[in-house]
Amino acid sequence: MSGDLNARLADLPGFPVLSGQRLRLRGPRADDVDAVFALFSDPDVMRYWSHAPMRERMQAEGKVEEMLEAFEHRTMLNWLVADRRSDTAIGSCTLFHFDARHRRAEIGYALRADHWGCGLAAEAVALALDWGFRTLALHRIEADIDPRNAASRRLLLRLGFRSEGLLRERFFVGDDATDSELFGLLAQDRRRRDG
Repeated sequence: MSGDLNARLADLPGFPVLSGQRLRLRGPRADDVDAVFALFSDPDVMRYWSHAPMRERMQAEGKVEEMLEAFEHRTMLNWLVADRRSDTAIGSCTLFHFDARHRRAEIGYALRADHWGCGLAAEAVALALDWGFRTLALHRIEADIDPRNAASRRLLLRLGFRSEGLLRERFFVGDDATDSELFGLLAQDRRRRDG
């Protein structure tokens, strides 16, 4: 069973494209650099992340290259969240830290601040969860957030995640030690919720 996840990842013919009502999750392209920089350089978006906002456009160029390379090696699926009509990248949604033996992965997400409060992050994360459970046959997906991030906490709980504990001072952002709250979602929880 442990080799199945690696085989499923290896068998992907290309970056999966997932379509929702208002957005698509798609692989990054070279012309997304400015959108990636706009997202990850915004202090509001990065407030609760485990690293500081980008300061230079070349960091976004490196991020896009890193996303493509991670997919090539199947170590991470870092989708860009794109508006379905314009195909403009407005966020990111990532499945990473794949653990084939335990059929587990982590999920992370970010959305441009001017798109907050519209349910787009929930739509993007739900697409990635459904794909991960269905296509990769994951048993468990985890998320860890800064517990001060009330919006992210509400999003995870709304999607069926359970809070499983607080990890004190787990990350440094600059010189500040921050806590991390761990959330978990099992495939059977998701099926029950959607059933």
